[in-house]
Amino acid sequence: MSYSYVIVDDDSKSMLKTQSVMEMFSNFELLGTATSYGAGLDLILDKTPDFVLLEVNPQDKESKLSLQLVSELHRYLKKLPHIIIVSHDQSEAFEAIKHNVLDYLIKPIAPLEIKKTFLRFEKNSESFELGEFKLINSENKNKVEVEATDLISTTEEAVSNEVFSESIQNELAELKQTLKQFIKESGTASKLDLDEIISKVATSLKDQPSVANEMDWSPILDQLQNFSQSAFSPEGTEKNKRNLICIKSYGDYRFLELDDIAFLQADNNSTDITLKNGEQLTAFKTLKYFEENLPGNFYRIHNSYIVNKDYISRIHTGNSICYIKNTKHQIPYSKGFKDNLDLILSDLAGSEFREN
Repeated sequence: MSYSYVIVDDDSKSMLKTQSVMEMFSNFELLGTATSYGAGLDLILDKTPDFVLLEVNPQDKESKLSLQLVSELHRYLKKLPHIIIVSHDQSEAFEAIKHNVLDYLIKPIAPLEIKKTFLRFEKNSESFELGEFKLINSENKNKVEVEATDLISTTEEAVSNEVFSESIQNELAELKQTLKQFIKESGTASKLDLDEIISKVATSLKDQPSVANEMDWSPILDQLQNFSQSAFSPEGTEKNKRNLICIKSYGDYRFLELDDIAFLQADNNSTDITLKNGEQLTAFKTLKYFEENLPGNFYRIHNSYIVNKDYISRIHTGNSICYIKNTKHQIPYSKGFKDNLDLILSDLAGSEFREN
């Protein structure tokens, strides 16, 4: 089942990031975007989407985006689309609850957060089906579909070969159907299902050593394993785009894994980057640049600091300090970024977190 959505946001850059996250769900279709109250209202009434991703704290006040748009929809529609608030801060969160919105997310949206929203909705809806979250890398799509077609031909030959036991033939037949579905749905078949079938086939082949005397089955096994590795990215399309960051300094290009960055500190118009091993290097970009381009596990907690929440070992609210794992670094946080700190606390502490 497919679903439609629109994005209403006055910030075009933020809108593109939101769209990029939504593209990770195979059965969601974007019907249009709008940057103001009036245009957003007209778009929703014209397209009648299933979901609306709405900014209610616009950078441009002339856009007049607010929760009033949700109230206005009641004048025209018997059944409203599901509203997901996507905002820079939490200032309208309490008011949004009164408007019965589906969720309230803070920018930049982390893919896992929007997935959680849809999973909660799916749990309470009999008809909703969440699409495949991990997508094939679009640049490899054609290559992989060719590989899938070749593998189907290989399995068709193997299914009819009496050398294989009935159980292996059944598993190969199941694999063939999954591959056909993979091609039909443009590379969005479930990696979990595909990997499970491939694993079963590979195990069965290894457990039938007598086959080796009558038929060379190793190419089939190699083809299965290679296909699984090339068909899917480890963490979905978003990670493919943003797994590495390039730091340039006077012709010296340094490529860093984002997961290796512990925190960043502003230094006038440059930024000092500290890695998990304690190494520090300088990037000739502002902290604001990194704030806008780093993924959802990085939070700005101070005018001078962005921290990777995965490296926080302790938060001392009395002294307004975050401690970095396996180091002596103590990062201050300021009240101006309290919303981000609350998000970190909630995420790291889970349901055990209670604000006093």
